[in-house]
Amino acid sequence: MISSRAFRAAAALGVIAALIGCGANTPPAAPSAAALLKELPASGASPAEESVAYQVNPQHTGAVKRGLRPPLKVVWSVNPNGNKAVGYPIVANGIVVVAAGSELIGIDATTGHKLWTQGAPGGYAWVGAAYDNGSIFAIPTAASGSTVDMYAFDQETGSPLWSAPAPGQSSFSSPPTASQGTVYTGGAGVGGTVYAFNESTGALNWTASVENGDDSSPVVTSKGVYVSYVCPQTYDFTPSSGKQIWHYQGSCEGGGGSTPVLYQGLLFVGDSNMLSGYDGLILTADAGTVVGGFNSSFTPAFAAKLGYFVTSHGSAPSELDARKVPSLTLDWSVTLNSDSYVSPPLVAGKIVYIVTAGGSLLGYDAKSGKQKVQITLGSGGSYRVFVVGLGYGSNELIVPNGQYLIAIQGS
Repeated sequence: MISSRAFRAAAALGVIAALIGCGANTPPAAPSAAALLKELPASGASPAEESVAYQVNPQHTGAVKRGLRPPLKVVWSVNPNGNKAVGYPIVANGIVVVAAGSELIGIDATTGHKLWTQGAPGGYAWVGAAYDNGSIFAIPTAASGSTVDMYAFDQETGSPLWSAPAPGQSSFSSPPTASQGTVYTGGAGVGGTVYAFNESTGALNWTASVENGDDSSPVVTSKGVYVSYVCPQTYDFTPSSGKQIWHYQGSCEGGGGSTPVLYQGLLFVGDSNMLSGYDGLILTADAGTVVGGFNSSFTPAFAAKLGYFVTSHGSAPSELDARKVPSLTLDWSVTLNSDSYVSPPLVAGKIVYIVTAGGSLLGYDAKSGKQKVQITLGSGGSYRVFVVGLGYGSNELIVPNGQYLIAIQGS
């Protein structure tokens, strides 16, 4: 997720020639960016086959290995909650879970039939959801009382499992990420806080102070929990204890943030004013050292050593760029002149999918950029939700389109 405040610059994208940064994490002398990039491990989480978090997985790479065989077809389309726009879908075990306004809704992935609904207390909107070990985790934007709670529901039935307070903050806009028995989120209000809850009991394992807790779904691995806020203020915490490993300190702080993406040892973060000509920074995951900059209007996706970056600003033509990782040299680019992209890309197999403002789902060959798919979704109304994104699971591509949720299958 990248907030509307996160990206302000234009379409160029690349890697800077020298390391730069600010704060204590920037050494007085450093090797070249190219040399440091070559030393980074090539390891990274393998793409999941179902969407269990925002942008598919806890690393938010927006990619699955399995694809859909063309021709593609729409198998169902539902309006889950009247005129409320639909957020990103969670897809696991044959069930799609989506937030639409104040309702969290479970939908049969095969038929599109509604299975269950859970309303947010006080009628506030759900920020988003995450899945792990048979449970759905969700948090509302605010609460009528003094404390906002994290909630856990049985994925199959929607039955409540537990609720637990997230103390000290009043405003929540960071979708949760659940992994390895712990669910993480962030909150704002007075400063900011990152929270880690036990998935089984709701016990609060730890909290950590940050600046300032908005709009950043945590990246989670076995070794780190990464969040990034405006300017940016980017952090890495130990998953088990919440101990701060490093903090990249931008030149300011305030409201806003972006969901980071972890790919091949690199952390891609938005909301940056640190590099002229770039609105995002590339940091090393192990130390938070700056090695480059990028531009993207939405969370980028990564697969097979390529990154997919969307730029869509005002009246300028929308572009989808594929760039090699880690060099970020341009591999191919597609310009959309008569329409504009309105979602992050999602890579399923050999195709990169993306939604347009005109109500089309477009699919491009991930290696060449040649257009392979165009499906008319129709006018779904406003696409403005807290978090925009596509999902994949049960051999279906799940596409939010305004107030509608659409399932697409291959042949």
